[in-house]
Amino acid sequence: MMRSMFAALLGVACACMARAQVPGIPDSLLKNSDAVARLMSMDFVYNTPTSASAKFVEETTILNNTATDKGSFTCYVSPTSSLKNFSGTLCDAQGRTLRKFKRSDLKYTEFSGGSLASDIATYYLEVYAPSYPYTVRYEYEMAYKNGLFNFPTFIPVGSKGTALEKGVYTVSVPAGMQFRYKGLHIGAPAKESADGRDIYRWVLKNVPAIKPEPASPPILDLVPLVFAVPEEFEYEKTRGSMRDWASYGAWQCGLLEGRARLPEALRAEVHRRTDGLATDREKIRALYDYLGESTRYVSIQLGIGGQQPATAEEVFKTKFGDCKALSNYMHAMLGECGIESDYAIIHTSRRRMSPDFASPDQADHAILRVPLARDTLWLECTNTEVPFGYIHRKIAGHDAIVFRNGTGELVTLPQYADSLNRMVQEVEITISEDGSAEGHITERYEAGQYEQLMEFPKMDERKRTDYLLGELKIPMVKVTGITCDERKEALPSIEVGYAIGSPKYFNITGNRCFVPQTPFTNLPQYRDKERHHDIYLGMGYSDITTVRIRVPENMQVEAHPKPCSVTEPFGSYSLKVEVEKGLITIEQRTRIHAGTYPRGMFGQYRDFVTGRAKAFNANIVLKKQ
Repeated sequence: MMRSMFAALLGVACACMARAQVPGIPDSLLKNSDAVARLMSMDFVYNTPTSASAKFVEETTILNNTATDKGSFTCYVSPTSSLKNFSGTLCDAQGRTLRKFKRSDLKYTEFSGGSLASDIATYYLEVYAPSYPYTVRYEYEMAYKNGLFNFPTFIPVGSKGTALEKGVYTVSVPAGMQFRYKGLHIGAPAKESADGRDIYRWVLKNVPAIKPEPASPPILDLVPLVFAVPEEFEYEKTRGSMRDWASYGAWQCGLLEGRARLPEALRAEVHRRTDGLATDREKIRALYDYLGESTRYVSIQLGIGGQQPATAEEVFKTKFGDCKALSNYMHAMLGECGIESDYAIIHTSRRRMSPDFASPDQADHAILRVPLARDTLWLECTNTEVPFGYIHRKIAGHDAIVFRNGTGELVTLPQYADSLNRMVQEVEITISEDGSAEGHITERYEAGQYEQLMEFPKMDERKRTDYLLGELKIPMVKVTGITCDERKEALPSIEVGYAIGSPKYFNITGNRCFVPQTPFTNLPQYRDKERHHDIYLGMGYSDITTVRIRVPENMQVEAHPKPCSVTEPFGSYSLKVEVEKGLITIEQRTRIHAGTYPRGMFGQYRDFVTGRAKAFNANIVLKKQ
């Protein structure tokens, strides 16, 4: 114990020393920080529609081993962008130079993180120091050719736990050139004109680190960033406009032209699978299933800056494609049946796109919209394990840009009602005097909650057992007799059943037994009183757990949790306990309402979460007669 206490005190002392040894960093930037970005500077110069350059300075102080990755250098290049020069410096806590780096120290790879086909390559450098804190500084220059449809996005800090001392983004364009920009969590730029150029400059100073908080918004909704695009652009022998989504859509529709032609063999296969079906919905489902059977997803970063999908003919030949290619492939097959569909782009992390600012980097995924007479389908073509007709959580409720008839339109996908994202648990437990218990559990997950068990049907027995054991909070528990019933429908569900047994299901002290309400409950409690960001509840849901505990005749209920019912703007919970001879019935209900709530409500939300945890975690006390 003394050794552990000494180690803990030494760790605190070292952390304080490390903080004291960082010259020039305000205490406000050290709070909640694992790293401090001392300077993040991007100086972008746009010369012509096909020529531009950017100079970068990135200086970061690494405070502890949690942030070692922040000291590494990464730079992506492509046929339209190249690294012109590079230098780097590593310094210790006192500012002494430990090492200098030059371009020949960089490593180079054309492997692109799982992309099977890509024209993007990476320069990288992993840098470490023997002790903390240390500082790395990189200076480098990029050159761009063959055009740009967007300027480099300025995100000086893109993660939690990193503070920003100074960030500068400068955009220099020929005088009078029209470009559009959109800033988030950053002020308006200062503008000046000199030597035939217009210069815009955004400056950030002393931005504290984002503290990890429960139920916080997505990181890209919290950090400062600037999107910028030329109003008119040229890119790889194409021309387009970013004036608005309709203009961008006209360019994107041009990229899609001629990509949906089918080879004769595929046309015949499409008709073989669909000609005998009565409705369009049946035909779409048949082709959706065929898509999953005959292709596989790979990441591909080729074709007009990664914006243009591979042709349907290429996908048929290779049997693989990325989200763009597979969505276009499905579009082509539907077209052969006379069914209209629309290619669309969406972001899987950020829910909202700017309605008044068009830029392709607001999306990271492609899907397919299929409008029907009474319904609209949104097809996830990269993973047909997603049930047909179901809109999964990474896109449900998100904005998307749909391309149709030579234009682009911003739409919002439907989102399921909170009440449809259900989990229902039925638990039957029989306990014995010696603390052991046996029972059976049935769990049903629907809609949004179904997704957490999507992989379960494909698991072998051992993996299924390990998964269920990870969910149970009972010591020495065993799981047997696992069953699984999956229903892959527009509102999908999965039902899992299994038997449990434990020789130590509950604790015994003297003649009193302390029995948990459920074999699952170990809900967290929030203790933080300070809150920096709004409360973000991305998915609403409904949980119902019913437990029936059968007890021996010589054991009587001495105490049980008090029934309660609490309702707040962000949800509700209730607990009911009924005691009969030899039987205790418990019902726990939780309803969470999706939404964003002001941070001023965090005290109310914390009390809600903590109150539920205390109510649901409380034991039942039995007394032996």
